[in-house]
Amino acid sequence: MSLSRRSLLATGSAALAAAGLGLPSSSRATTSIVATTYPGSFDEAFRAVVGPAFKKTGSVTFTPLLGVDQIGKIQASRNAPPFDVVLFDEGPLIPAIASGVLEKFPIEQSKSYADIPNVFRHPDGYAPVITVQLIGIAYNPKKITTPPTSWEDLWKPEYKGRVGITGLGSSLGTAFMVEIAKLNGGSETNIEPAFEAIKKLLPNVSAIAASPGALATLFQQGEIDIAFNFWNNVALLAAKGVDIAFAKPKSGAVVIRTSAQIVKNNQDPKAVLDYLDTVMSVDTQKGIEAAPWVMMPTNSKVALTGANLTVAKSVDDLVANNVLLDWTKFQAMRGEWITRFSKEVKI
Repeated sequence: MSLSRRSLLATGSAALAAAGLGLPSSSRATTSIVATTYPGSFDEAFRAVVGPAFKKTGSVTFTPLLGVDQIGKIQASRNAPPFDVVLFDEGPLIPAIASGVLEKFPIEQSKSYADIPNVFRHPDGYAPVITVQLIGIAYNPKKITTPPTSWEDLWKPEYKGRVGITGLGSSLGTAFMVEIAKLNGGSETNIEPAFEAIKKLLPNVSAIAASPGALATLFQQGEIDIAFNFWNNVALLAAKGVDIAFAKPKSGAVVIRTSAQIVKNNQDPKAVLDYLDTVMSVDTQKGIEAAPWVMMPTNSKVALTGANLTVAKSVDDLVANNVLLDWTKFQAMRGEWITRFSKEVKI
């Protein structure tokens, strides 16, 4: 007989009660939730800032996974899902909503929702955006003394064997490919020029990472000197003393909006809402915005500071003056793109 996570929690609580160690209602097992993060700096920031902040209300276990991997795991166990809250960029959020595994956000019960601007609220009532990520070019300033200015710089012959890339399983890889398609005569729905271009890039490629976090780690290991990556990954490595810098392409960096969503049949709806309110709260958003995490806040009461001011004057400025992709146009094509990339793009 197999036991679900929910039945194991119930069994454990019953055992404690039988032993005379019943838990008080304020600390029952159901106040412990499971939330996903993304591998790398995102996971580090949530463990360092969000987890401790939520301890005032309950406890959370973090599971780092890419968005495309989360949907399948929830669909495979809809009645007792492995996660209570899931993290989705705007692309993977589209099929997650279509699959019926998410709950809408209880706006009227939220303490923090009023501080989230309309631009970050979901039009169909799902949970709002909790952070904005920025994609640009990461490079080693000691090895590359002239900062790159465009995506095309990765194809320069002097970077042979020095470039890092990642596949299309992440929003990072997909956004990069869409931008390359657009720069080579394609579009958000015609990605063929990007596949042609990426094959020409392969002589320059030293490694194909499994995730944005793994791609960032390659800088630490000295295996690559230039790559596309998220600003917060770059800033965290720089804070750790890694030789790495960030450049915005002349065509504009790509903005990715990320939300934490409520899973249907979660084990404790009140704890889940408390968790989301914690993530969106002023104190928590200030915490993840500060060094070394430098994640972009979405709470209107939190301003950009420190390193974040080197890439934007404000979050409004960031959104207005960079590239926003229309994921509704191509998200349905991603599965085919991911399969094709894994077959055709190898070193």
